[in-house]
Amino acid sequence: MSIDEQQFEAFELGHMVSIMLDYHQPNRFFAAPIGNKPKHILDIGTGRGSWAIDVADQYPEATVRGVDLFPPPVTWVPPNCVLEVDDVQRPWTWKEPFDLIHIRQLLGSFTPEGWRDLYQQCYENLAPDGWIEQMEFDVRVRSDDGSLPPNSVLAGWGDNFIACAARAGRSLTTQETMRASIEAAGFVDVHERLYKVPMGPWPKDKVLKEVGLLNLEHWKSGLEGYAMWLLTKFGAPTPWTKEEVEIYLVNVRKELQNAHIHGYGYA
Repeated sequence: MSIDEQQFEAFELGHMVSIMLDYHQPNRFFAAPIGNKPKHILDIGTGRGSWAIDVADQYPEATVRGVDLFPPPVTWVPPNCVLEVDDVQRPWTWKEPFDLIHIRQLLGSFTPEGWRDLYQQCYENLAPDGWIEQMEFDVRVRSDDGSLPPNSVLAGWGDNFIACAARAGRSLTTQETMRASIEAAGFVDVHERLYKVPMGPWPKDKVLKEVGLLNLEHWKSGLEGYAMWLLTKFGAPTPWTKEEVEIYLVNVRKELQNAHIHGYGYA
């Protein structure tokens, strides 16, 4: 996807959605039971660095590293937070083992072999009682009450992009496959939570209504970044033109704004 201010805004909104989903948890940033005195924490694909910065504030005695291929647009971080530009697919050079390795919204980032190697590096670089934690979104839009027409653009969105990503060799079904892949790397005591993330303010529950509003803005901010490269390179039956993608996204935005559609996605 593109890396620009609009995409960083989408990252920030995705961070807020994740926090809101765990509003009832003692720790809204992760579920791993790492205790109160972790020493080393790694955030892979840190994006804007929001998660790493927040966790560094929460654990001032820990060193929290956020790593990505691009420098995040931040001018200040806590003294115990280190944001680095690096490629996690290359051999890791960090000296100390990590108490927690955090991964979020990296679907489509790696080939199957890349994911296998990444999980193996995580396994080899964790402290003996360390944890890996990953959160990914399912790109398919669903509805339980029939309000999402089967022939709508949103209903076909997920399958369209899953097919594009398959042609690109970088699967978008990570949310469904990551548990088995993590276990295959040798991890044990694996836990899983499944969330229904509303799209829009349609839920009656007050908190879920706010989550839906945030997620709606999350989608709207990230649409072009998510869609343009995949559709112009791997769209079917032939790669799409930029103009075709822009028209498609206009229709997607219209359906996202439709208050009668009670859509959600899994995370």
